[in-house]
Amino acid sequence: MPVRAGVVGLGGVADRIHLPACAAIPGLEIAAGADPNPQTRQAMATKFGIRETYAGFEELLAKAKPDFIILGTPPGSHYEICRQALEAGVHVFCEKPFMPTVEEATTIVELARAKNLLLRVNNQYRYMTYYAETKRRLEQGEFGRPFYIQCWQQMFHPPGKETNWRSSLKQYTLFEFGTHALDLACFFFDALPDTVNVFTPQVRPEFDADVLVNATLRFPAERLATFSFNRVSHAPEKYLEMRIDCEKASLRISLGGVARVSIDWAKNSRRFYLKHGFVRGGQARAEINGVPHTYCNSPKPEFAAATAEHLKLFLKQMELPVRPTDAAEHARDVLSLVFAGYESANTGETVRLARP
Repeated sequence: MPVRAGVVGLGGVADRIHLPACAAIPGLEIAAGADPNPQTRQAMATKFGIRETYAGFEELLAKAKPDFIILGTPPGSHYEICRQALEAGVHVFCEKPFMPTVEEATTIVELARAKNLLLRVNNQYRYMTYYAETKRRLEQGEFGRPFYIQCWQQMFHPPGKETNWRSSLKQYTLFEFGTHALDLACFFFDALPDTVNVFTPQVRPEFDADVLVNATLRFPAERLATFSFNRVSHAPEKYLEMRIDCEKASLRISLGGVARVSIDWAKNSRRFYLKHGFVRGGQARAEINGVPHTYCNSPKPEFAAATAEHLKLFLKQMELPVRPTDAAEHARDVLSLVFAGYESANTGETVRLARP
């Protein structure tokens, strides 16, 4: 018997990520989709062969009776939809941002635990090949102990360039995008931070949102991560760049198109070397004594493929007699980092994070 999914929200994220991810998984059937826009329902039903579509989530839940839902609506609706699905005995695969508040996230996690239902949030970057391969090599000790992470984004993309619910966000960059980068830092350090310090200067007063974010997170065991998210930069776009300094190597991971041609000097070997390449997806490379070595290339974007990998894990955990809540708890903790960051930005103080 196939596992039956109900897709709630048939907009851009379903079109680009959720529905292609489902199509890549054998034995997964789209039972129905729900979206208030009739044109969107028709377009997605035609494109992806969805037999049943509904205007509302409640009707989908009552008539299609899915085994789980994939939730891709704006985050302001997540709490109520998650609550109703869990109360009806349906597992939930929720798109990020998880919830508008940490309190709502905690309530939903506790409800999933009480109902013994699976709840996961799709911070899928850790399932992209270049991040997953980096983690594998770190766990094998190839690069030594990681101790410092730098992460940055640069583009000109203030909220006004959005065409959906994101356009009205005041808590924009750190809330809507930052959970991906924060999750990756926790993933590579295998820990939550102890403190967070964030600055969100109003460098462009015409944009009433956090379009520039600088954050410093201190992790246990004398480790540090810094983040710079710049949504008002006129420099060439960098979707997400990360450097991980380890005992034996410095690692550079690029998400997004990578095109490089350069001639550099390696002082240890006393020779010039040529660097060149182009990939549309992402790349990971190690730099040892100033000499780079690429260990993972992805020729195309992996947002849907990584979500498919995450969904495969979700389906396996659905079969367990006791469904784990650790991933949902982690998503709640990452969300708490976001709001601790906004607290720090508002007060000008470092925020110490409470341990669960």
